[in-house]
Amino acid sequence: MKKLRSTLSALLVVGIFMQLNLASFSQNTEKMPKYGNDSLKCIKNLSLYSEFYKQKNYSDAVTPWVIAIHECPLSSKNLYIHGDKIMKYRIQNEKDEVKKQALVDTLLNLYDQRIKYFGQEGFVIGRKGNTLLRYRPTSVEEAYNYFERSFELRGAKTEAQILVLYMQTTDALFKAQKIDKNKVVENYAKILDVIEAKIKAKHKESDIKAKNNVEIIFDKCGAATCESLVVLFTDKFKENPEDIELLKKITYLLNKTGCTESELFSKASEALYKLEPSAQSAYMLAKMFLKKQEYSKSINYYKESIKLQEDSTEKARYYYELGVLTHSQQSNPELARTYAYKALKYNPKDGKPYLLIGNIYAASAKKCGESDFEKNAVYWVVVDKFITAKRVDPSLTEEANKLIATYSKYFPGSEDTFFNGFAEGQNYTVGCWINETTKIRFE
Repeated sequence: MKKLRSTLSALLVVGIFMQLNLASFSQNTEKMPKYGNDSLKCIKNLSLYSEFYKQKNYSDAVTPWVIAIHECPLSSKNLYIHGDKIMKYRIQNEKDEVKKQALVDTLLNLYDQRIKYFGQEGFVIGRKGNTLLRYRPTSVEEAYNYFERSFELRGAKTEAQILVLYMQTTDALFKAQKIDKNKVVENYAKILDVIEAKIKAKHKESDIKAKNNVEIIFDKCGAATCESLVVLFTDKFKENPEDIELLKKITYLLNKTGCTESELFSKASEALYKLEPSAQSAYMLAKMFLKKQEYSKSINYYKESIKLQEDSTEKARYYYELGVLTHSQQSNPELARTYAYKALKYNPKDGKPYLLIGNIYAASAKKCGESDFEKNAVYWVVVDKFITAKRVDPSLTEEANKLIATYSKYFPGSEDTFFNGFAEGQNYTVGCWINETTKIRFE
């Protein structure tokens, strides 16, 4: 038995290390029986390797496996499924780099054999690309071609892992200047379509993670420009102006890339809102009209987005931005403050609305009060808001401290305070429309 194993092992070394194509061992399969021309030999070795494989004894499984796959390649798809793991075991444990690469060649041929005899090209060729990239990471272009072919054949059934690898190799080829920006955007768009459909159907964690990874790759690759996105989607929009999913994708990508001033963004956003009024589409329109300096329309769409938005954090953000717009463009400090406080109602941990209120008060200081003391007293409540901002949101500490340093200089002096009948540490109510109580202190 030992002699037999030794002889077979020698045959294996010759067959694999010399990079022989597995197909060369196969006979004419058109007329070959399922279990080969020597069915006893085939069944015996199928049984032998299967037992070793079940025990995860891949070292002893390899010899009968090689004989089985040469004698009867049509006998079972498991020959190829199990062979993948057996060959990876051999590759992992091979020290000699030349021999290791010979094993890699044989494994890659194994995928071709599986496709030849059992089909499933889209599924198998994706795995071939994955294996190639794993053992030959510089073979990016060849791996990319496998992933692209897999995607063409599998479409919506493409696995999450293959989709991520497809995007990774797309990014790599773009950086190597082998594909252009438009191709990157095109690949990203179709990959995202498939992942989002998978998430919608089953909401699997692996698909959600894949989507995040694909978006990170796309964000960092630098291919997404206004020009490339507009080129990609203009004709698609003309062909399907009422395709809601397409409109969502166009507005999402253009907004993400800062292309909200493009004509395509305007048309797609308005079309989307007419077909499917939503918080997101209303918000997109608000941002669009804001950039166009059509402030009344922008405010109207902000209000619509707030009305339709159910997420508290997003609603808070919309209120905050509406407050900024109202303060800067409508000269309505009271209403702007109202929006800021509504933002805090929905997200009390966000300090930006406090910064906004402080700035609103600062802008109103010269209009609140009769005397210089009363006007300068406004800066006490101004600074109060900045202090609160960094307390609730430490990420704003640096910005808040700069504002505090700037406006503390305008506090009433000790003599002016004493002359007006007040002392340090007392409560003081700022009048005007502000109507807030603060503590008297000096810079």
